[in-house]
Amino acid sequence: MGELEDYYNKDAKRFWSLKRELSGRDRDVFSYIKRKEGVFLDYGCGAGSLLYALGSRKFERLIGVDLSRVLVDSINSQVNEDANMPAIEAHVVVDDNLHFLESESVDSIACLAVIEHVINPYKTLDELFRVSKPGGELVLSVPNYAYLKHVFYLLFNKQPRTGTDRPVEEWRDAGWDGMHLHTFTKSSLETLLNDCGWRVEFWCGSGTAFNFLGIGLLRKYFPSKWSGELIVRCSKPS
Repeated sequence: MGELEDYYNKDAKRFWSLKRELSGRDRDVFSYIKRKEGVFLDYGCGAGSLLYALGSRKFERLIGVDLSRVLVDSINSQVNEDANMPAIEAHVVVDDNLHFLESESVDSIACLAVIEHVINPYKTLDELFRVSKPGGELVLSVPNYAYLKHVFYLLFNKQPRTGTDRPVEEWRDAGWDGMHLHTFTKSSLETLLNDCGWRVEFWCGSGTAFNFLGIGLLRKYFPSKWSGELIVRCSKPS
């Protein structure tokens, strides 16, 4: 087992139940997924709650992949034990290779808070592009390093925390910033997506803090500075 796999298996205990109601970013993303049938892939599925929620639609296959064997086994065990579960299947991803999926076989993909963790974001997005059907959709999210809060921290020589609430002094155990290996801004992420063939359709942000002051609207419509997380919907050109 590699160091990353070991870390995410240990980290699996923080994930919620497969049947837990969607909240926060996942609830927003659910509404941005326009497809209602075909094959759906959740790349970095965690506990699988998004897959479970999408069971209310008419997808013929709901596929989750994750680096953690603990999470994948938990999802498959819950599905096998409950005859009323949607048609969910989970797989361990190895070296960001979706070898079990044919090219142009997936209609809709979610990749939420994932590519900041992978070794090579180009390889991951190239592989998602390969398995996507022409005209297929991708909804992706990443932490936003240009978020005003992070810019403020940098001005005072402080390390922005994009993946953990624990202080830097505890990162030996917690993983460096929650094991975030890459940082992104709206412009750099768009460059990456375009390089991998994806066509960007719209951007938005996510978060709930200070929404009563109108910050929620700023997050939604001006995410490049006002949101700690960027959400982007893309498509594969036909």
